[in-house]
Amino acid sequence: MDKIKSSTNLQVAYQIYLNERQSYAKSPSFYFDISSYFFSLARSPTSKSSAIDTFNQHHSMSIFGAQTVSNKTSSSDLDANQYEYFGLRILTNVLELELESPQLLRTVAYKLVELGLINLAENIFRHILILRSNEPQSFRDLALLLQESTNIQYNHITEISELFKKVILGEWDNRFAEIEVTALHELNWFIFKFHQQQQIAASLDNRLIRHLPVDLRIVLVWDTDDTDVDLHVIEPNGEECYYSHKNTAIGGMISRDFTRGYGPEEYLLRKAIKGTYKIRVKYFANHQQSLTGATTIMVHIYKHYGQSNQQKEIATLRLSSNKEIIDVCTVEFNDEVKQKTENNVKIIQQTNTNVHLNVTCGSCDMSPIKGDRYKCLFCPNVDFCESCQSTGKANKEPNHFYDHPLLCIRDSCMYPQSFYLRNSNNIEHQNVQCNSCLMKPIRGIRYHCSCEIDLCERCEFIGLHDQSHCRTKMPKPE
Repeated sequence: MDKIKSSTNLQVAYQIYLNERQSYAKSPSFYFDISSYFFSLARSPTSKSSAIDTFNQHHSMSIFGAQTVSNKTSSSDLDANQYEYFGLRILTNVLELELESPQLLRTVAYKLVELGLINLAENIFRHILILRSNEPQSFRDLALLLQESTNIQYNHITEISELFKKVILGEWDNRFAEIEVTALHELNWFIFKFHQQQQIAASLDNRLIRHLPVDLRIVLVWDTDDTDVDLHVIEPNGEECYYSHKNTAIGGMISRDFTRGYGPEEYLLRKAIKGTYKIRVKYFANHQQSLTGATTIMVHIYKHYGQSNQQKEIATLRLSSNKEIIDVCTVEFNDEVKQKTENNVKIIQQTNTNVHLNVTCGSCDMSPIKGDRYKCLFCPNVDFCESCQSTGKANKEPNHFYDHPLLCIRDSCMYPQSFYLRNSNNIEHQNVQCNSCLMKPIRGIRYHCSCEIDLCERCEFIGLHDQSHCRTKMPKPE
């Protein structure tokens, strides 16, 4: 490592790696340490996409989904923008060792997830599931990864649902106790995102199905079994949330302390206050010998989890010393935009005097609703006032999902004769099944496609069928 660090350019550093590789060919930690160094020298995020694209163009497939190419490189490839590309090549060299180690495979997969190489990571996670089907983490890792696909298909939706239910309903070793709590939160987000309430209800207690969006969610997992890594979050007021102080004054809470297994440990905050949140991890103890010489952690940071403006970041780090405390990152919350929006809504409300008798806002309980009324076309009897719709409060309601269409009604007196608004919950297209979510009979508006399939309004709205096909909208049963 010292020789590589003292090198003057990428070409020299990579050549030193090739020379040293002969001596450390069977040492996984060698590949991880060298690849981590190359990643640390990678340029700013502006070069990240090109490096990953280059890697995708050159790699070939193996049983794990990745196998490095020939060591021959042209001088044109060896420039400052290629540190990350060669870091990936070195990282995936580990797979050539053909060691059936779940920890080894998880370490590689976690890094691939961070770099956005979802397809490669999927192949590795599927292999881990074969090797460790007795561990709930194997099912959860694959379920979360499949959700990251940009072109998710119906068969993926079914598989994701089954993977989560396996974690929640399965019988596991005591060291994995309460992983089902975190998985249940993730399953509920999945249910509401892909409108799977009806499909899940038959196999899961309805009391467990509830969407719970939060402003800040942080999840920590690691790759080494029988290991204790602790999540710490320091809130803007200085209060620290961790295993011995699980609940904070502003509403922050942390999950069970996993002293064995792989985690996850989870921090949740429903209403974030303005300021900086510091995320730390402590490598408390390792109860077994690690093949890679260290424990790799992966931290998922979500802002506005389960909402239309959700943001996500992933960080992977390697911890090698017991009792080591690492500062992972900071998260900033600023409420200036929110305050401006609320002020604008107040001005609008002062000029809109419409009153919707016998209609209550599902978020702030305004009754009757004054001003514009927003009625959800999917959720039964769910309405919002103009303020809750404009400030995003409607997106956080557990009985409503953020991507459902809202109909703006300025005067409720104009709509009493509307067949659909009065009877949407009672419309049933007998003996007609949705070819996407399998709802039978279809309730609400039915869409008949030119390819002779039928869709319910939810599946048509979220685009689970070819958008270029012509559809016939059928608000009434035939």
